Amino acid sequence: MPASSRSFLFLQGPQSRYFRRLGMAVRACGAKVRKVNLCGGDVFLWPFPCVRTYHGSRGNWPRWIADQMDRDAVTDLVLMGDNRPMHRDAICIARARNIRVYVVDEGYLRPNFVTFEREGVYIRSSLPNTPETIRERAATLPEAPPMYAYPDCMHTRVLETIQHHAGNTILLGMFPLYRTHRPYPIFWELRGWLPRYVTRRRRKLEALTRQRTLLRSGEPYFLFPLQLDSDVLVRSYSHYGVRDSIMQVFSSFANAAPPGCRLVVKNHPLDNGLINLRQFVDNFAHASGIQDRIIYLDGGQGRPLMDSPQCRGVVVVNSTMGLEALALGRPVFSLGKSIYALPGLAVTPREAPLEQFWTAPRLPDASLMHEFVKLLHAEALVPGNFYTDAGIAAAVEGSLRRLGLKA
Repeated sequence: MPASSRSFLFLQGPQSRYFRRLGMAVRACGAKVRKVNLCGGDVFLWPFPCVRTYHGSRGNWPRWIADQMDRDAVTDLVLMGDNRPMHRDAICIARARNIRVYVVDEGYLRPNFVTFEREGVYIRSSLPNTPETIRERAATLPEAPPMYAYPDCMHTRVLETIQHHAGNTILLGMFPLYRTHRPYPIFWELRGWLPRYVTRRRRKLEALTRQRTLLRSGEPYFLFPLQLDSDVLVRSYSHYGVRDSIMQVFSSFANAAPPGCRLVVKNHPLDNGLINLRQFVDNFAHASGIQDRIIYLDGGQGRPLMDSPQCRGVVVVNSTMGLEALALGRPVFSLGKSIYALPGLAVTPREAPLEQFWTAPRLPDASLMHEFVKLLHAEALVPGNFYTDAGIAAAVEGSLRRLGLKA
């Protein structure tokens, strides 16, 4: 289908310049582009052109967005995250009209990649979930491209997140009925983020010191990276909040892990601090009788911890760190649903109990992982990131190819 006969509808994207730049690139290819802004943050990130604004409630949203699809003869819907309530509505309406759906998200492999996938992401992904289908679909695919390292983006990410929330605050009167998909109001989250921002350097230094001490000690350990309590992966695709996962893993470790083996608990770098995880980890470790075997890192670097020969395995709910660990050849146990939780890759509770993983961690099938990564690059990933000029330029280029607008 030529670009001139395609009509793209963009809903909410990441808190960055990426969506607007992609929209303008799609328009430059000759397609029609329309962006719907749902809140003040959307306006700040994509103020013009091609914009329509929705001021109503979620109850009136399905009819309104269906009217927009018909009015613009939409052929393609592009949005970030397929589990936001208003996005779920729009996806169902689009499918009823045979409109192609493209879902954007943070990369399955991080950093240096973003996810840009047809129909859905994570458990709604169209990626195969059996080893046989993975091998069959990957058989004729080219090798994964060499990885290009894009610049660090945390500073820009923080600034654009602030810009988004500033827009929500300043333009609140324009969107009185808008409700965020996030579980906490931003003013509540700021109560946790601000103290963590002030102490970030001290926490980073302390975590790196503990990490270096551990790596010099030669002691074996398992790594347990925590996920955000607000993470859609945790809330929608597992039965575990962050505290639930800590309790489950600690009690299992106390019951079955080999003596002399440590458990390294690494906090998420974007933790909002609303739950005092350091205190919770310490209290539950004491209650489980393993306080001397737990190393809590409120910072540090995940890859060196996974890459060390001292690492016996990685336990996750369904974090993308599990996929990174598999790529490094480390055994992984996934408590929740994930695209890599399948025979030959990550062990799941359906295959074996966590207690067995501590004593006999199963290595991933290297050839299956190789084929799975080829498939990820061919069908789900594009190089780049959402937060730096170089990363956005690469992501836009890859997205245009995935949309069939560029060879």
